[in-house]
Amino acid sequence: MSEQVKLYSAAILAALGVFAYFLIPLHLGALYPSLALIVALALALLVFATSAVAKALVLFFREAYVELLKVVWPTRREVLRSTGVILLLIIVIAIFLWLVDIALLAIVRFALGGVG
Repeated sequence: MSEQVKLYSAAILAALGVFAYFLIPLHLGALYPSLALIVALALALLVFATSAVAKALVLFFREAYVELLKVVWPTRREVLRSTGVILLLIIVIAIFLWLVDIALLAIVRFALGGVG
């Protein structure tokens, strides 16, 4: 089976499961719509798992996990220090923008002939 056929089949099976979930009347009970959805999604997952895309996806996640193991995470002290610097810079920039806003307001009021 070609790759596109597998992917389209998986998508159609998943869509049929969702449609069945909403189209099966609830007066039959909540079990049947839920069961139809679960079975269709399981079949779609099985079809998708046989595709090359799934194999490439698994390989990607394995490689991402290996790279994640190489990450050197910062210590608590480094995180707190960086957070403090960022908060300080936010406060300084907020005060600067507030002063610029006050100055521009005074200039606009003066230009329009108001009392500054």
